[in-house]
Amino acid sequence: MISDNTLEINLDTWIISDTHFFHENIGRYCNRPEENWENWQELIIKNWKYLVSPDDTILHLGDFSFGNKRNFYILTAMLKGRLFLIQGNHDRIIKSYCEIRGVTLIKNSLNVEISDQMKLIFSHRPIVPLEDGWINLHGHIHNVPPPPEGSNLGSNHINMSVEDTEYRPWRLGDILKIIKDHPTENDVALR
Repeated sequence: MISDNTLEINLDTWIISDTHFFHENIGRYCNRPEENWENWQELIIKNWKYLVSPDDTILHLGDFSFGNKRNFYILTAMLKGRLFLIQGNHDRIIKSYCEIRGVTLIKNSLNVEISDQMKLIFSHRPIVPLEDGWINLHGHIHNVPPPPEGSNLGSNHINMSVEDTEYRPWRLGDILKIIKDHPTENDVALR
């Protein structure tokens, strides 16, 4: 499978982070719905399939799945969209295998200027300190309080971990609208 690996971020781009597919213990760690790990995993897959079309771009901010290549193959065969994956601390799949499955692996954070007034950094871990004028969409912290080094997270840090986003991807345009409508809130919630 060959992918179109050109990433063009726009308001229709889907954003999601920390799905942790096939990670049985994450449900307990992060209080995910139901006691059976398959329930929250099925919820994420159902939401993804309902929202994302095959031609849509989806930017995953890291920690896509656990386990072996077979698990990765199963997921990439069933999930729609052109998937771009910023490598998280649990993403141990190699770039060439991602490419075979039509997934573009991005090793570092991604800086994008939507307009003169809108500068975004997509990353797995929160970027601290964050330069003035930038908004950081990230994952990694799930639904737990940020660690001490992340205590400076504020209104320009948007946590895209599935626990904070209704276990679904969000369109960038919808995220930016919420930010614009709530400019002074320290913790912008997408729920």
